[in-house]
Amino acid sequence: MLGLDSFVATLLGGVSLLLVLRRLRSSRPSLTPKSVALVVLGDIGRSPRMLYHATSLASNGYTTHIVAYRGSPPPDALAQDPHVRFTYLAPPAPWVSALPRPLFVLLLPLKVLAGAWALLRALVAIPVAPAFLFVQNPPAIPTLAVVKLVALARGSRVVIDWHNTGYSVLALRLGARHPVVRLAKFLELLFGRTAYAHLCVSDAMKAHLVQDAKLRGRVVTFHDRPPASFRRQTEQEAHELFLRLPALSTLSFPPSVLPRPLAHPPGTDPASRSTLFTTASGHPAAPRPALLVSSTSWTLDEDFGVLVEALELYDRAARALARSRSSSASASPADAEGTDLPRLGALRTDSTGTHRPREVPPLVVLVTGRGARRAAFEQEVERREKARWEWVRCRTGWVERGDYPRLLGSADLGVSLHTSTSGIDLPMKVVDMFGCGLPVVALEFPCIGELVQDGVNGRTFRTAEDLADRLITLLQAHPQPFPSDLDVLRAGIPEATYGGRGGGGGGAERQGQGLGEGEGEGGGARETARWGSWEDSWDRVVRPLLAP
Repeated sequence: MLGLDSFVATLLGGVSLLLVLRRLRSSRPSLTPKSVALVVLGDIGRSPRMLYHATSLASNGYTTHIVAYRGSPPPDALAQDPHVRFTYLAPPAPWVSALPRPLFVLLLPLKVLAGAWALLRALVAIPVAPAFLFVQNPPAIPTLAVVKLVALARGSRVVIDWHNTGYSVLALRLGARHPVVRLAKFLELLFGRTAYAHLCVSDAMKAHLVQDAKLRGRVVTFHDRPPASFRRQTEQEAHELFLRLPALSTLSFPPSVLPRPLAHPPGTDPASRSTLFTTASGHPAAPRPALLVSSTSWTLDEDFGVLVEALELYDRAARALARSRSSSASASPADAEGTDLPRLGALRTDSTGTHRPREVPPLVVLVTGRGARRAAFEQEVERREKARWEWVRCRTGWVERGDYPRLLGSADLGVSLHTSTSGIDLPMKVVDMFGCGLPVVALEFPCIGELVQDGVNGRTFRTAEDLADRLITLLQAHPQPFPSDLDVLRAGIPEATYGGRGGGGGGAERQGQGLGEGEGEGGGARETARWGSWEDSWDRVVRPLLAP
């Protein structure tokens, strides 16, 4: 028998649902074809693909209602666009996700119900029924069910942008065979099966969902692409950025590795300052360290311990090679360093008995992003730098939106540790790096070849040893006046992503390499693979889906 409190709560809930349904029915006739609601149950400021969608929709004259959690601020141009409206939801309490597994599972239904109610109220409050409901997946629960309900009542068409599968993300926390994960998969495929259109970030995802979920509607592959503003930076632009970023402007190496830049008193004119990478005039310093960049949200699907171990091997190799040079120009690294020389392919002896490479540069690593696992990474890096690292410096930090493409366009090499919980999504960070003409070393997983082609526009690796080997091979004798392996990889990045937009181009356009968009009902025929900016790709693939 229900208690008084439960009875009142149930009664209020029923009355509220009736009011919502009445509001839905009354709003249906006002549907306008040039309006869209874009749903992101996440921090909209850290959802670049959805922000790019919003920009493209607004530029095509759609009144765009963004329903999302408040977090990092969106771009100023989007926030001030008269076609864009923001509706912010209250984010879920972060302590729920940090609970031990049994308590997390116990409170998960309450978290889902609270999120569903908030999202339902927000979508109902949109005064003009949107013609399309664009929804980011994951999270699938409760997003897909609520969006389908609203679409049914208001006559809107649902477009699901499949970034990944939500149940595979949940499996990281609970395990793939957990009953909650199985239920989540059932619900995600049930509510995600039917939609007006499905956008998949990879061909592998499209094939998997068509077969596993039996998707209904128009199914297209829409690969991520960088916006047209992403490009290589000029020497002066890179110099100004290095002066501005605290994580880079305060670095130093031992004098035996790299002389410390001249100290400049506070208030010194920036025009007279130098950095580890550039002279006061803005030209590249000689010698200078190599700059490796990565970005992450510090989630469970990226193991940065692999990077730490690779940097450990790189530092050992750099010390061994430096000692061999200082002892004798003809001595081998093994003679100088003994067994401390890592057993890596890049350090093996060739047929003439000569070790390769003869030297590697000091290495600066900058990892951008925020997340709960960052502190542990920073502590481990600090411990190793104090204990023994001489040739490696690693820093983390948050880079403002406008400086992020500038950083990528000023770096020497990018690294991706994205593992893909499903094995069928692709890391957008790599797309951003390619947009800035930056070669990438990426962790190997089943569909990474749709983006990073080993030896063409980047290199792939499986272990820390593989990663260290790639770094040594690519960065040896850096920088060089003659073409290096990095130059070869940069030439393999399609020119359409960066070479034609100024600032440091020089790529070769590549066609027919599985890098384009595919379209069709449940699989369909693929068009010729093409690269281009986000704007070009969106106009070609997404805009036709919205035509009356």
